[in-house]
Amino acid sequence: MGVVEKIIKALEEDVNRGLGRPYLQSGNYKIYDFNEENFKPLKDVEPRLMAFVDGGNNTVLNAPTFSLQINRVYFNLFWGKERQRPSSGMPEKIEFLSYLNVSKDGQVGKVRIFPLSEEHSRYLPREKDLRVTLPGPPDFYQRSRMFSVARRFAEWSFSTHIIEEELDDGDILVRDGSLQASFEGENEYLDRVMKTAHKMGVNLVGLSKTSTLSTDTGNSLIASIKKFAEHKKYDRWCYYPIAKEIVNGERPGSMIMAAKLHKLTEYIFRMDFLKTDHDEVEVVSAIGENTVDPTFPGYPYGLIDADLNARVRMDEVKLYRTRILSALSEDVLEKLKSHIRALDAHERLNMIANMIKD
Repeated sequence: MGVVEKIIKALEEDVNRGLGRPYLQSGNYKIYDFNEENFKPLKDVEPRLMAFVDGGNNTVLNAPTFSLQINRVYFNLFWGKERQRPSSGMPEKIEFLSYLNVSKDGQVGKVRIFPLSEEHSRYLPREKDLRVTLPGPPDFYQRSRMFSVARRFAEWSFSTHIIEEELDDGDILVRDGSLQASFEGENEYLDRVMKTAHKMGVNLVGLSKTSTLSTDTGNSLIASIKKFAEHKKYDRWCYYPIAKEIVNGERPGSMIMAAKLHKLTEYIFRMDFLKTDHDEVEVVSAIGENTVDPTFPGYPYGLIDADLNARVRMDEVKLYRTRILSALSEDVLEKLKSHIRALDAHERLNMIANMIKD
């Protein structure tokens, strides 16, 4: 049997596995088994005020012991499909540089923050909270994950202000990504957003473009729910509950669900939803009203816009890099270059490969 035929057989075996049962590796959740009654119907609803939030960062300077990043967090407001302007006067976009320095043993990273505008300072996290411990000997993946620490904390901090200053009972805040923490200390900021949203009656939602959730048979959980819906001939549904968080505290648990936000879309997304007193079907259907853009039907246009405005482009990176390097003394610049060259060989090889390709 040829290599291609073996690969085809392996793929066929994988996609034909039984559905199994939803499986979550971590957290305290009540898991929902596959049940056709769990499909919630998409409804035609009145528009709601919705805020969409996303962030981006990119590397300006990078060496084994430090990284300088440019960070941006952006939000927009929509009433259904119609764009709105902030009423409080808060900025739609905050920008800052973050300088991550790794300790001598390579295990601890501390971050300093330099806002590009002083008025943005109040929306940013505290430097003392931005301390990260690496889970073992540092490698490139672990280090590159650390680069996003300041940006992630800033997203939570900015979101809290958006809820307090722009939203009201029944409104919705949708962020790109889940409602789960990835770094130590991040839960404090996440809890603050959740408690603020719960107190004000704001529906807090996290929408993930990709999902690694699986069933206990190894299938993609999102693909399994899609297959289950097709088997039951459901096409106009807006969400399917996967698991409910069990918490003891000042806020309700969040719900993890699969969301199909447009009846004609083939895309199903993981959606994290902080439960409020408002009807979940109406809230999810209201988000669906923002998903009719032809460039990506079934995905909120508010998040498309947020992604475009939060993204840090390479021409911006080059601008800051040039400004910083040109302002350094020759002695410091030469020492700095020796640090940077410890990591930039891979980038040089990519440049050579592109030159040959062209």
